[in-house]
Amino acid sequence: MSSFVDVLSPLGVRGGEDLVLQPVWDNILDYGNPYVSHWLFAGWLTFLVYTLTCVYFTYKDIMRHDSKIQKDYWPTWMDMVRAGAPQMVIYGGLNGLFTYLVPEFVELPRTAPTVAQFLVETTLMFLVGDFLIYWEHRIMHIVPYLRKNIHNVHHAYHAPFSWAGGWVHPLEDAVVILCQLFYPIFVQTPHPLSFWCFVSFWTICLIEEHSGHDVVWAPYHWMPFAKMPLGGGGAPHDIHHYWPNKNFGFVLICWDQLFGTFSPVVHPPKKPRNFQRWWEWSRDDAANEAASQEAGF
Repeated sequence: MSSFVDVLSPLGVRGGEDLVLQPVWDNILDYGNPYVSHWLFAGWLTFLVYTLTCVYFTYKDIMRHDSKIQKDYWPTWMDMVRAGAPQMVIYGGLNGLFTYLVPEFVELPRTAPTVAQFLVETTLMFLVGDFLIYWEHRIMHIVPYLRKNIHNVHHAYHAPFSWAGGWVHPLEDAVVILCQLFYPIFVQTPHPLSFWCFVSFWTICLIEEHSGHDVVWAPYHWMPFAKMPLGGGGAPHDIHHYWPNKNFGFVLICWDQLFGTFSPVVHPPKKPRNFQRWWEWSRDDAANEAASQEAGF
């Protein structure tokens, strides 16, 4: 019987041979050094990907693109500056500060990961990180103190937009990063190429999920299955920002289906009549009950 590596060998994944990904890795090392060898390169890469993805969706908002989900709300310039400017200053400033204070470089491997190694590592990082993010997010809603004093910062927007994706309380931001990096830190150190691709795609998904746009390349559209999608994205997550006890998932929406918190995407969006009566923030028990009944819970 053929082994897993034998089956994939035509793709260039056998053993430690320099096959499919080696030319890519060689070019990264040849043209990227010394920058890619800096210990904080992944942080700068994440910052760059975050900024460019936000700019892409900002353009969509400015042009009033038809992919907008809640078409009765468009973020203003002030909304985008208020949410985006602090993040650029904080994340860019911290990256710059630690780059200056700790000018350390690491020795990168000369050998690229095999295709099998790359696929296994990125898949496991996504699965573990996404599962942890689902429960981190859900716990933030379950525990009243966390919901009203920590997670409420992120829920300042009922109709999210790109720059609002990273608008979170500093404590929650730290926990989210820990969930994201749990596998590569505590389970198994991946190849740098696998890790860089993981953090880049993860960041793109974070912005897309909060963009307020339903784009064709979102995981929700291309991950199976059509009637029970595995992938998350802007379309299912937008629902969470006006029915906040549904669709906690991040890159994958299958956790919501598995644990009974999934709400399907409908057009046009079925929003509550009175946002002020959300169970999420109200201290009025009667109003909370009325809002829950309206949502069908």
